[in-house]
Parts: sequence; structure tokens; C-alpha cells
Amino acid sequence: MIKRAREVLEADARVLAAHLIGSHAAGVADDYSDVDVHCVVADAEVDAFLADADRLLRDIAGPLVLVDAIPGVSGVLAVSADWQHIDLVVHTETEYDPARYEAVAPMFDRTGSLLRETTAPDRVRQPIVFPIDAVNLFFYFLGKLVTVLGRDELVVAHSGIVASRGQLVKLMYAESGIRAVGGVKRLNPFLSHEQRAVLEAIPAAGADRNEIIEANRYMTARFIERGKRLAEKTGAAWPQGLQDATLAHLHRHLDVDFSPTADAGIRPAV
Repeated sequence: MIKRAREVLEADARVLAAHLIGSHAAGVADDYSDVDVHCVVADAEVDAFLADADRLLRDIAGPLVLVDAIPGVSGVLAVSADWQHIDLVVHTETEYDPARYEAVAPMFDRTGSLLRETTAPDRVRQPIVFPIDAVNLFFYFLGKLVTVLGRDELVVAHSGIVASRGQLVKLMYAESGIRAVGGVKRLNPFLSHEQRAVLEAIPAAGADRNEIIEANRYMTARFIERGKRLAEKTGAAWPQGLQDATLAHLHRHLDVDFSPTADAGIRPAV
């Protein structure tokens, strides 16, 4: 598909340059990776090019079963009949910033000046820093558990588990100085056996109040233990006031002890 995309786009005079981002540009692609193609198009041709995107994608990928706009960007996503996924994103020549993406694999550049090949930063040898944004978000999501359970919004509360788990993952990345690359559908290469065991041991929860509470209690205990340890290691200030206010808020409204000393959940075997 990548070879065909290069052929089709290079034959279109409106396209000044094209490159790959994502897993294929970062060097971590596997048999399941999507193809993310970005084009730089002459300003006056952008609208016409986007109008032709359906045809171009069919020329690249063959029969399609899904073609749709990509939310938030100027581009189109497509899924082929054999379920290969390709994104075609369009940049205007005047607004294109070659430094926007950490990893870029050029396909062609008619101008010789638009693209530069870059590789993703080392995933392992990043400075170990305290992820204060992830810590604050975790406690924010946790405090909102009172709101959604108070409204009996069990489906929303279940979705909150995923949001909180995401902040726990960010904390785990920070523990090892990991900077993940290659898309949101990839965790295993960036986590240790112990970290994966902790995540995999999060209690299963459907749209059930008690299950949702137990999943959050387990994550809270693990998050506080790991977060305080990392704060001490990095010399960062742990937001004790935010923690105390959040756990008191939960205890007051849910009558449940979320503190780590409650030893919530099952400790995974390491």
C-alpha cells in the first residue's frame, strides 16, 4: 500500500511532497500497523485535492468499505475491502511545519526543501521526570466518580475507569523514562512485566456500581504508592492536599475508604 501511495500521489501534480508518520516512520511498524500518509499540497489546490480524496484512496487501496473525514484535521481515512486502514492527511504549503512530527519518513519532495527525515526520540533513554499533569488528572477523574455515581450514570462511570487507567499508564512510562511512539494501540513494548501485571489485575467492571468502585479503589492504591515513590525519586512535590481532599470527598459521599492503607483490590503476582 505504501508503494502504491507513493506512485499515485507522485503522479498528482498538486502534491508537492508526501511522507509517512506513525509506526512506519518511527521504525516500529508490524503486520497490524495502519498507514499514515501526509501530503503537502499547493494552497490553491487543497479543496480540489480533498474532493478527489475518495478516488485517490481507491487508486491506492482498491475497493473501500469505509471512507470518512478524520475528525479535527484536514484529511480522510479509509478502510479497504481486506481491512487495511490508511489515513490521508493534507497540509497547505504555506502552513506546513516540518518540525511538527517527531518521526517522518519522506516518500518524495518535488521542492527538495519541504521535508526532512526525522526519527522518533529514543523510547527508553528519556529523562525521568514526575508527570504532574497525569497525577492531577487522575485525582480529578477520581473525584468525578462521586458525580457520575450520584447521578446513577453507570456507563459513564465505567468509561471513567479507562480514563483513570490512562493516567496510571503515563505514570508507569515516567517511572522508566519511556516515551511511547507508534500510536495508541500499543502498550506492551513500553511496559515491564511488573507494570503489565498491575494493569492486567485491575478488577473487571461492567455497568455495576460495586465493580466500578472496586476497580477505582484498586487503581487508586496502586497510583498513590507508585506516584509517591516516583515523587521522592525525582525530588518532586506530591499533591498531598489534592489527594486528601479527593479521598475525603469519596469517603463522604460513597462511604468507601479509598486510601492505600485499605489495601484495595488484589495485588498482582510479579
